[in-house]
Order: sequence, then structure tokens, then C-alpha cells
Amino acid sequence: MILNNILSYAKCVLLEVLEPGCIAIDATVGNGYDTVFLAQQVGSEGRVFGFDIQLDAIEQTREKLEEECLPDNWTLFQTGHENMLKIIPPELHGTVSVVVFNLGFLPGSDKSVITKASTTVEALKYSLDLLAVGGLVCIAIYAGHPGGDEEDVAVRHFCSTLDYHSVRVIQSEMTNKPGYPIRLLFLTKIK
Repeated sequence: MILNNILSYAKCVLLEVLEPGCIAIDATVGNGYDTVFLAQQVGSEGRVFGFDIQLDAIEQTREKLEEECLPDNWTLFQTGHENMLKIIPPELHGTVSVVVFNLGFLPGSDKSVITKASTTVEALKYSLDLLAVGGLVCIAIYAGHPGGDEEDVAVRHFCSTLDYHSVRVIQSEMTNKPGYPIRLLFLTKIK
């Protein structure tokens, strides 16, 4: 398989964990492509929860999900990802297979509305509470916008402080991309 972009690589890694019946979270639904991918993978027996603060993102994602004729296996919330622990039903805590984050701004929208370091780090902590053992958090970091560097540093610092015996963290990036590299972080819960 030829991987010509970092998101293709991320999907290949996610496919190692995603299967029918899984529970997945798209912490930043954005334009909806990842949410559709997750919903397709978990199938009618699975469940996808999607979060975004922007109404445009929620509407675009809902439209894409409905266009794809997917089973009614998804729920979208117009709220920040830092609220996921309160919103995901308690009986599902510790059972989530995948949580996906695309950090930055919604492509084609107001670039002043961005994910922020403080709420993203909080959401990452909650993601680990929601994750099943063997589950995976995938974080795509786009730092080439105002506030992006701060979030990049905060997320990577948070990940570097996680207990190695509980969570394994792998970083990958497109090193030769002009401008800012796009980074991927994968967090696997091992206990």
C-alpha cells in the first residue's frame, strides 16, 4: 500500500483496532470524513459519538453520514471534546476502542475558531478513562496556525508524562512537508 499522506497512515493503524461492534469517538468531527470512516468500520452493531463546538461542523458531518446511508449508529454533540466524559453513558466508560482527534481548525471556515491546548489536554485525559484496554487514541496535530504551536507543545508534553506501564505513545510525522510538519500521536492503553 502506498501511503501518500499522514491520514492514510492513521487509518491503517486504526483499522488494526476497529471492527464491527466497536465503540468509537470522533472528538473533533470537523468536516465529517473521520466520523464516516469510524461509522463504516463499527457497522450497525457499533456506535460512534462525535463532538464539535461548531454548528457548521455538526451539520456537515450529519449530512455526510446521512448521504452514506449508514445505519443509525452515530450520535453527534455540538459541544467541546472536554465534555465527552460527562456525555458518554457511564456504562460505556472503559469500553471505547478508538478516539480520534484532528487538532487545529475546521477547513474552509473561520480560522480563529481553533482547538485549544487546555481543553484538548483535558479531553485526552478523559479519552484514556473512556478507552478499553487495547484501545487507541489517534491525535493529528496541525500546528501551522495561531495557537497551534502552543497546543502541539502541550499535547506532546502531556503524552510524554503518561506512565509507560499503562499507556504507550508513538509519534509519527511528515517531516519533509513544507511549512509545519503534521504530527500523529498514537496512545495505546495497555492496562
